[in-house]
Amino acid sequence: MIELLLTLWVLPSLLTLALLMLMLVRAPRWRGNPWVYRVGFALLGGFLTPTLLGAGHGGMPCATIGGLVMVLMHLEWIGDLKVDVMGFGTTHIWIMTTPSLVVFAGMMFVPLRTAWPAHFGSGGDAVG
Repeated sequence: MIELLLTLWVLPSLLTLALLMLMLVRAPRWRGNPWVYRVGFALLGGFLTPTLLGAGHGGMPCATIGGLVMVLMHLEWIGDLKVDVMGFGTTHIWIMTTPSLVVFAGMMFVPLRTAWPAHFGSGGDAVG
């Protein structure tokens, strides 16, 4: 049973954290659109947010990415997926997505010191 928890909760969280750290280290060399970087960074931060995984008659705290993997592993058919205001899941297992959405929104609009500042417009081709 411990192997199941390691593969479904710990491994996705470690991989998400490694990708988040890689993005943080490579931020000064980012040459693309700063908003794409910001959305990716906020999405990974939202995936690492602690949330509640409900199954049966109880709940258990886990990272959002671990709960997402757990729900998708137990999904037999796409018609079994139920989406609600507070979360999503099947009839037997569900995760609460509200904490991850709050963290995603917070990381989207709070400026990051490592990212280049986002500029609107064409970036230097101003007519004026």
